Amino acid sequence: MRHDKDIGFEVKTLNNLIKRHMDDYSRDRGLEGVTGMQGWIIAYLYHHRDEEICQRDVEREFTIRRSTVTSLLQLMEKNDLIVREPVSYDARLKRLVLTQKAVDNHNAITERIRFMEAQLRKGLSEAEVEEFLRLIRRIQKNAEELSRS
Repeated sequence: MRHDKDIGFEVKTLNNLIKRHMDDYSRDRGLEGVTGMQGWIIAYLYHHRDEEICQRDVEREFTIRRSTVTSLLQLMEKNDLIVREPVSYDARLKRLVLTQKAVDNHNAITERIRFMEAQLRKGLSEAEVEEFLRLIRRIQKNAEELSRS
């Protein structure tokens, strides 16, 4: 089967390359227990540290299922990257808070995300980047419709 015109195959291949790069970087820098996805979550929590971010917010932001986020967050807790604190308005909800270890690693993670983003954009004009983002968002919307059917 040829995949040279399959959008899903190309997106998955690109995702694998990005994930591998982020995981290798974390491992090579001694950011023990910080996978690429955990790095994205650390960056998200860091940039929203003045808000009450809960598991549901992470699920929505990264479009990942509750069971996947639960496993990720449990591992992040185990590796001393986050703690869960109760919120005052709902005893069932827990706010996700970065530990000092995660904050200390945030700069290295953010630097690598920026480097990777620059590498992905290399050789592309701003108009090409905008067109790609417009198209990928439309494809994401199409994929979301699959989930509802």
